[in-house]
Amino acid sequence: MKSGLGKGFLTGVLSSAALCLLCAPVADAAPALSASGREKTHLLASALDHFYNLEYDASEKELDSRLRDDPHDLRALCYLARIYLQREMFRRELLEAKVYDANGEAFRKDKPAVNQALRRKIFGTLGKLEGAAQSRLEQNPRDEEALYWLGASHVARAIYFLSLEKSNMQALGEAKAARKIHANLLRVDPDCADAYLVIGTYDYVAGSLPWYAKFLATLIGYHGDRQRGLQELERAAEHGDWARTDAETFLTILYYREKRYTEAISILRRLQAAYPRNFLLSQEIARAYKAQGDWRMAGREYDALLKKYESGAPGFSRLPAAKVYFQTGEVYQRLGERDEALDRFQKAAKFEENNIYVYRAELAAARIELAEDRESEARVRLERVARAVPSSDEGRAAAAALKNHPTDPRSRGKDGR
Repeated sequence: MKSGLGKGFLTGVLSSAALCLLCAPVADAAPALSASGREKTHLLASALDHFYNLEYDASEKELDSRLRDDPHDLRALCYLARIYLQREMFRRELLEAKVYDANGEAFRKDKPAVNQALRRKIFGTLGKLEGAAQSRLEQNPRDEEALYWLGASHVARAIYFLSLEKSNMQALGEAKAARKIHANLLRVDPDCADAYLVIGTYDYVAGSLPWYAKFLATLIGYHGDRQRGLQELERAAEHGDWARTDAETFLTILYYREKRYTEAISILRRLQAAYPRNFLLSQEIARAYKAQGDWRMAGREYDALLKKYESGAPGFSRLPAAKVYFQTGEVYQRLGERDEALDRFQKAAKFEENNIYVYRAELAAARIELAEDRESEARVRLERVARAVPSSDEGRAAAAALKNHPTDPRSRGKDGR
């Protein structure tokens, strides 16, 4: 927030929006939905189950089939665009909550090259959604479904600009467009709880700005109230149709920010039960336990996650295992359980991949081995890290450690993995 209104406001609003992609499952068909609405929900249920279990290819196949039958299905179009977007975010490991912290990877200054083919697929699909929604609104300006999914299309664009192109101003413009459309939805139907998902997020973030940013926000038309925003999101979670469980997911994010970790974990547990193949949920639960200071429970959550990976449980083959082994080792190190920590670091270090967590684990294991007077083993690891990633913090730390220990000829000649 210290950098002023632009970055602070944008970071808060869009980090919450981007994190909706983490795990927000589709809401159950609620009684308020029309018969046709319930039928559409049923037809999409299997595709969305795949989507929220991170099975993007299977979900895409089913959505494509649905759209062949009804090319103007607004919900199917929105989720198809989200598949394209989230699959790329998953590949880049941009779906973890910590990526969107104030100093997270999503806000680094470096900008990766834009994949133009992917951009065309995402924006082409959203364009079809927006065209279909606008056509319906021309016939009926009070069409609530069209207004909701039209706003949702702008949220998806905002997430794309923020996460993949790192274009903050374009992302902010899309977020503002989403809020405007959903504010209009509330004017059409003041009891439409779904609209409070975006409205509540804005109110919470604008109400959380420091005093000087609030003053500037007021001058350009932003008003908010932190507590009101939470209440609006809770209303969407309790009474929404399309946005019900999305709002629950937003609440886990905001509860985390409010240090209401127990409530966040409770919601995440429900999502974990509903979507057992989504390993990101377990990672977020472990993260919440760590923030709460409950390192023992964090260790148990990580170990349960790794047990599913090791046993070949459905969906867990895609787990970034080196990273999770390293994170688990850090937890046991924090607990003072050196043997357990070393075991997890050693397992992470065995992965043959160009992954910084492999080298972080090597470095962490080497430090434990040095503390246990196992210098020969430690040197093998340190030399490997210094050689593999010499320009990284890990490589420099390994090189510095090597200077402080005499050369042991027995450590040379083998890879040591």
